[in-house]
Amino acid sequence: MRICFISLGTFTHIGPYLDYFKEAGHDVHFVSLSPGPERGVPTYNVGYGKRYSATDGKWKYPLSMLRARWLIKKLRPDIVHTHYATSGGLTGVVCGFHPAIVTVHGSDLTMGIKSRIWRALLKTVFNHADYVNTVSEDLKDMVLSLGICPDKVEVLTLGVDTEKFAYVERAEIDRTKPLRLVCTRRLEHVYDHLTIIKALAILKEKSVKFHMTFVGDGSLRNDLEELTGHCGLREHVTFVGAIDNDELPQILSEHDVYLSASLWDGTSLCLLEAMATGLFPIVSDIKANSSWIEHGVTGFLHKVSESDDLARYILKLHDTPQLMINASKINRKKVVESGDRRTNMELLEKIYAKLIKD
Repeated sequence: MRICFISLGTFTHIGPYLDYFKEAGHDVHFVSLSPGPERGVPTYNVGYGKRYSATDGKWKYPLSMLRARWLIKKLRPDIVHTHYATSGGLTGVVCGFHPAIVTVHGSDLTMGIKSRIWRALLKTVFNHADYVNTVSEDLKDMVLSLGICPDKVEVLTLGVDTEKFAYVERAEIDRTKPLRLVCTRRLEHVYDHLTIIKALAILKEKSVKFHMTFVGDGSLRNDLEELTGHCGLREHVTFVGAIDNDELPQILSEHDVYLSASLWDGTSLCLLEAMATGLFPIVSDIKANSSWIEHGVTGFLHKVSESDDLARYILKLHDTPQLMINASKINRKKVVESGDRRTNMELLEKIYAKLIKD
């Protein structure tokens, strides 16, 4: 198959799609709507300028879309797969190519659906697509709420490499030693690290031994580091910064508990990576998380933006450490069954073949 992917050049998760289908022997091409890193497949940057800005130059998008349309006609792929319903999805409409798939990843829909203009545009994107792939059940519900035909909307997450993120057997938490906490979300508003830091301050007040590691970078790093110091948590918190994904399994293996306070999300690959390695998840009670976590059995779901509630569940795990052992094995099994990257990409490959045949 000749497969053409379209997304912003900076889209983090496009890489695994390109890599898998290239390694599977397909003729893979990438139309990049903005400048981005090397991708290992023929890449065509139809964006303008040397760097991508999330706030500047959006007037250039229509021009980029027209350039993408010209490229698709030239490349003559068997199928086009666009990512993010807003940027990539609209480009798919402009290209007018069939068969076409659009993948919805989260904020492209959760934010866009609130706008009357974007609701109409999103409906156009989904009606044009021959297949709409959402990465979580709640995103599927949002797509269906726009009156899109249910027969062409399915949930399929990119998944994680369960061989790389191997299960690590952990002993029952020793309350005489610091509880090892980790968060691997980017330091941006949507992931609400402020709630985590406030919860850590409560743990300190209650004389709980812990160490928190924030992995990742973002626009809020300086503010969060400053808040950490203001709360007297500097000796309890480490900001690692951005790391290569290949380094992450080792870091996860050195911790006990995974924290996330995200305000909204699609299926979080960070959560799946943590579950695959056996960490106990304590995450915000949003549909994208509750689809994977059974509260009180395989993890805890804390109220969104409520640091007291997050601290309460960390303390509950601290006081009943045996919860972690059973949960970690169940979580690993669930990710292997439903969130394994190779399995899910094989399913997507079959979807491509069916759409091309039809």
